[in-house]
Amino acid sequence: MRTNSRNTLTMLLALLMTASALSGCIGSQDEPNETGDSEDLEDWNVFLVQTASDLPPCESSADGRLYYVSSSSGFHACSNGQWEEIDLTGPSGVDGSDGTQGPQGATGPQGATGSQGAAGEIGPQGLAGPPGQNGEDGTSFNILGTVDETSDLGEIYIGDAGDAFLVNSTMHIYVWSGSEWADLGNISGPSGMTGVNGADGAQGPSGPAGPTGPAGPAGPAGPAGANGADGAQGPSGPAGASGADGTMPTAMETTVTVSSMKFFIEGIQQGTITLYRGFTYTFDQSASSNSIHPLKISTTSDGTHGGGSEYTNGITYTGTQGTDGLLTFTVSLDAPNTLYYYCQNHANMGASISIQSLGGVA
Repeated sequence: MRTNSRNTLTMLLALLMTASALSGCIGSQDEPNETGDSEDLEDWNVFLVQTASDLPPCESSADGRLYYVSSSSGFHACSNGQWEEIDLTGPSGVDGSDGTQGPQGATGPQGATGSQGAAGEIGPQGLAGPPGQNGEDGTSFNILGTVDETSDLGEIYIGDAGDAFLVNSTMHIYVWSGSEWADLGNISGPSGMTGVNGADGAQGPSGPAGPTGPAGPAGPAGPAGANGADGAQGPSGPAGASGADGTMPTAMETTVTVSSMKFFIEGIQQGTITLYRGFTYTFDQSASSNSIHPLKISTTSDGTHGGGSEYTNGITYTGTQGTDGLLTFTVSLDAPNTLYYYCQNHANMGASISIQSLGGVA
């Protein structure tokens, strides 16, 4: 039904447009119709509104009416209680054929080249600026030893700015700036070429063999002689000079190494050491990891880092830690029951030493 109504409205609109065109052709605008009255849009059921909201209700009284909406320049028709927009656009016409291309115009003559301008004069050379300030002197460094790993340097170093150490694992030089370690990079040069083996020396001549002497005949054994009488006892000789004082034997030789900023005693991290009064002990610090960790002993836990002082009774130190350092400790009979070993330069690296006595009465 809706399709039939739409077709009916479309045909009605086409008849209205045709009638309007014919009326313009047949009669003039000044001539009245047969009744003497001008035609009105209402005679064709075509009405004018400004916007779609101005359309009246689509009821039976408006059914079949055609409204022109000015704001959208379109027509609306009431059909079956609903306003519908009517599309009056006809099908597109066939495109016209392209026109012929006009002839190309002649190329105009090239203009004359302008004359070259005169070269400008070169200005005078400016005055030389004042010399810049001298740069600051570079810092020097003094290599004190080597360590195995960078972690062995520690974050705190008690020493002078410019002290440097070689890290064996990376072959880098690290210099203490006064607040931190500065990496100067790899200092190892390229490997040299292998030298040519020298020629073997000439073998010397063998010496002449000596003559073999003749073997003499073995004589018979003579009889045993009688024992002679004992001689008189001679006078006592003068007393000999006193010999040098003997040294106590070393009861235990201990190897000290450093890793991750901790002392390792015989491979045990911060191991508790037991010593006996009257005996001598050695602590070997020749491993390169000891380079910046001098081993010290104190009566206070962590030594000088814990507010104590160094204990030196019976202790001697020879060589240099990291190369040939050796701490020798002869435990006196009045040594404290508990001592502590620590690093002179870094805190929290050592542990305790238990001092015992041999023998006792219960």
